Amino acid sequence: MNILAASTAFEMFLPVQPGFAKHFTDYTEHRDVSPDTPLPVLFYQFSVPSGHSGRCPVLPGGHVDFLFPAGGSPSDSFILGSVLCRREVPFRPGTLYFGVRLLPVSLAPTLNIPLKELPDRSTPLTRALSIPPCWAQQIQAEGASFHRRISAFHSGLRQLLHSAARSAASAPQNFYRAIRLIFHSHGNISIAELSAAMSCSTRSFRSLFETYIGLSPKLFCQIIRYQSAVGRLLHPSRTAFNDIISEYGYYDQAHFIHEFKKFSCECPTRWMVQLLRKS
Repeated sequence: MNILAASTAFEMFLPVQPGFAKHFTDYTEHRDVSPDTPLPVLFYQFSVPSGHSGRCPVLPGGHVDFLFPAGGSPSDSFILGSVLCRREVPFRPGTLYFGVRLLPVSLAPTLNIPLKELPDRSTPLTRALSIPPCWAQQIQAEGASFHRRISAFHSGLRQLLHSAARSAASAPQNFYRAIRLIFHSHGNISIAELSAAMSCSTRSFRSLFETYIGLSPKLFCQIIRYQSAVGRLLHPSRTAFNDIISEYGYYDQAHFIHEFKKFSCECPTRWMVQLLRKS
């Protein structure tokens, strides 16, 4: 990874999951760069108190999350695919979780199941990927520091990617350009523009997108636009609905509310009150 690519990655989009920070008081996170890609990755960690319900609201984000319960076995770790509508995900009370949020582009050739099967479900990590047990064990070791877990994940992922036969299955380099265009436009870009950027047909682009992201490009763009609006709503003192509507390409307030409810199950105003309420 060269310095230019790394700096570009830090400027790029990562979806927010405000429920984690709100429901778990020791939540901490660190943004980094995924090995061998120009994409950012978010590392985070939180403890679920013994008396907690263990349930946490999760929003559509278009990315996947690796979740590793500390002290557990590799079979306890799982991949949480992007939910398609807000739902509550159960976590084990009295457990510390280490998480990794990223786009699965580089993982697609290494997965044992198609990416399109990951959205809206939790899949055991050992089913989705053929990983050596020592990788998860290092991450899940009791007493390991947050940064040691990050280092262990980077090392294991790099070995996984380098050992895979990826020559024919790797995503085309200009595929990352298409992703960058989606992020920079906050999802307000047409499939025709994206396929033109990749010099391919819209049909080929849709096929590539579902292979390396697991979602249709149209749905992914809608989720990125929704997530951009969520990020703005987390700073209400600096945001008005009209600003979001004009900046992110919604037709009008009704369009914004309709699409927001599609992913949150609530209108924006009610979401700000209800979604972030502690269990």
